[in-house]
Amino acid sequence: MENDEIPDIDLKKVVAEGQQEVVDDRMTSIRENMAKIKHKIVIISGKGGVGKTTVAVNLAISLASLGLRVGILDVDITGPNVNKMLGIDPDVRPRVDADARKFYPVDGPLHIKVVSMAFLMQDSDTPVIWRGPMKMSAVRQFLGDAYWGDLDYLICDLPPGTSDETLDLLQLIPEENVVVVSTPQEVALMDARKTIVMAKTMERHVLGIIENMSGFKCPHCNEAIDLYPPGGAEKASKDFGIKLLGKIPFEIEVGQQGDQGLPFVLKYPDSDSAKAFKSAVSKIREELEK
Repeated sequence: MENDEIPDIDLKKVVAEGQQEVVDDRMTSIRENMAKIKHKIVIISGKGGVGKTTVAVNLAISLASLGLRVGILDVDITGPNVNKMLGIDPDVRPRVDADARKFYPVDGPLHIKVVSMAFLMQDSDTPVIWRGPMKMSAVRQFLGDAYWGDLDYLICDLPPGTSDETLDLLQLIPEENVVVVSTPQEVALMDARKTIVMAKTMERHVLGIIENMSGFKCPHCNEAIDLYPPGGAEKASKDFGIKLLGKIPFEIEVGQQGDQGLPFVLKYPDSDSAKAFKSAVSKIREELEK
């Protein structure tokens, strides 16, 4: 009979509508989560190896040591290192709320809430071989499906350059603030300038630039030695009308403590690097909490 016939179903439409519903729900979760966080700071660089994660980790530690509620999101999906630099056991796994399909960030030092792809990997040697859409989906899950709760600061450590994750995050959190990290090396500064232009093009607030590995003090005579030609970060700050937040000197202990999971602002609070970094943190707080 005609009434018993199965109506035609547009499967593509059904799947598309289902996918859109999931996306809409996640975007709602992201907005709700971000509304509970006072200040969002994105740490970016034009080139890898400039110390971006070192800056992100020590910024989070510095803020948490002041009694502030802090979270750190490792957005470098294919090269997550935040857990290593914070000294968190790589075998730790996030606690999952299966009913709500959400999860709790890992509790780091000073009760910093940490979310990283590293906690989902089988081991540290396993690569993440994902294309852009999968990485972007992971970033959205980290933002929307984690129980971030009420925070004073969320620090986002991004991969270098203008990758998919970086663009997606900048679009997802319109009220975020940007800190650019570079070394004095000319090729690093060339790419750092591009990231500043990108952030400004997307109408994001650039807090300033941090120059890492800015000179080296001889351990024998204490004379300051420029590892690269000086002045590049100052010029970039003037050219783009942003602040030079700080110049962090190169100190062997800084790199060693990162490998050992001991942030240098805690291990060597009286070092030149820690003092320079604390000054940068003060400038950031002055700008955001005024």
